[in-house]
Amino acid sequence: MTRKSVFLLMTVLTIIGTLLSACQPAATVAPTSAPAATSAPAPTSAPAATSAPAATEAPTATSAPTATQPTPITITYWAFGSEGAAMTDGTLWADWYGKVFKQYQQDHPGVTIDFALKGYDASGSTLVVDTAVAAGTPPDIYFDTKFRVKKYQDAGLLDDLSPALTAADTAAYDPAVLAGSKNGNVLWSIPADGGYWNMIVNTDLFKAAGLTDLLPKAPDYTWTTDEFMKACQGINKPPKVYCTAFFAGSTSMDSATNEWLAGWPDCKFYDAATQQYTVNSPACVEAFTFLHGIYDKGLMVPGAAGLIDDTTDPYWLSQQVAILDQGNWYDSITKKGVASNAIKPFNYIFVQVPNKTGTPVTPVGMSNPDVWGVFKQSDPAKQKAIYDLIQFMQKPDMATQIAVGWGKIPVRTDATFQSSDPAVAEPLAAARKFGSYDPYFVNGVPCGYNDVRQAWAEARQAFWQNNANIQTVLDDFVKRADGIVAACK
Repeated sequence: MTRKSVFLLMTVLTIIGTLLSACQPAATVAPTSAPAATSAPAPTSAPAATSAPAATEAPTATSAPTATQPTPITITYWAFGSEGAAMTDGTLWADWYGKVFKQYQQDHPGVTIDFALKGYDASGSTLVVDTAVAAGTPPDIYFDTKFRVKKYQDAGLLDDLSPALTAADTAAYDPAVLAGSKNGNVLWSIPADGGYWNMIVNTDLFKAAGLTDLLPKAPDYTWTTDEFMKACQGINKPPKVYCTAFFAGSTSMDSATNEWLAGWPDCKFYDAATQQYTVNSPACVEAFTFLHGIYDKGLMVPGAAGLIDDTTDPYWLSQQVAILDQGNWYDSITKKGVASNAIKPFNYIFVQVPNKTGTPVTPVGMSNPDVWGVFKQSDPAKQKAIYDLIQFMQKPDMATQIAVGWGKIPVRTDATFQSSDPAVAEPLAAARKFGSYDPYFVNGVPCGYNDVRQAWAEARQAFWQNNANIQTVLDDFVKRADGIVAACK
């Protein structure tokens, strides 16, 4: 090969190399090569840098909706109540929930809360929810009083809510309160509120009769069964004024009767360890013998076996009955009656349920808490979203607003709560001093609770009869109740 040929070959190779270099896009794509592009002295390299595809494709990649937008989730949330139901301060529950959920949805993109207030019929059954369950369309979340929610747990329809609570949350609840929401290790509900109650006494009636000396005295307002019976017989002037009233026409407010058993410490209605009913024990027979003595002496409104709360309330509002248990309820209807000008105001105090002479002061009745229950979910993502919502709602500040709205108290011990209302403050102070008593007897009952309540209503109907055989009535109830639980376990 001649020197000229070699020179020509080298020239061709150089030109080809230059062209290949000019066509190479790698320098403009790789971000790490950007400094080299800006330092290139040749002005002709600038267009190559501006035409690099990477610079125009990057924003498109980061804004892809399938990569960042959450999957839409709709949570159906039903709370006990009816349209127009108001909180204690007059705020409509629908407005309060609407405001809370609007903010929650803004803070949780993709989550929509379909909220509704759902009522129940006059007998206290959850007819609306039952219908939805039967149709296979229950709400995701149901907020109502514990014993009504529990029947869905008994039917195996509720999710375990343990994942909705942190360890700090669990520690903030009174273990006795949280125990009522458990079935073994399953947390089938989470309580929002509760409260305490004792007896209510119309002091105007005692003052008019010149019998105020027979009433319990401040600051504790305690009395024994003997002291109660003396006051009861003194104030009783039927049909103008009856000492007291009981009712058994339905399951509603059976707790008002059950709380009396707290005055006999040895009377245990139910044994959670053995899952058997024990209300036919000698101590319980003694307690019911005392109560039947009120009936036998004509010291109560007649017809207890057929009365319900709605037919008993007018006796209190018209000042025809002087003393009733579950005083917080009668306080609430009195305030409503006065506010609507349906009745004239009258004076009353709150006192402890009588204790058997020689035994400690009767502990204060616990209100049945309102709880969240969640129907079982098949979508893990939706279940997680529901847990997050429950976690938010049960926080101390939110639960306190719910409790106060119902005229109750939050059950979390870390909640900031004060009340100047005697119907709330006085039973709360008494509970802190004398302890509390759960008159619903739901803790530890594995299933069949509402059927047992119905059996108990029928037992009380048999009890409030002339010449009732108390031992037989209680024996029959225990046999029936134990059979209900054994059959559903």
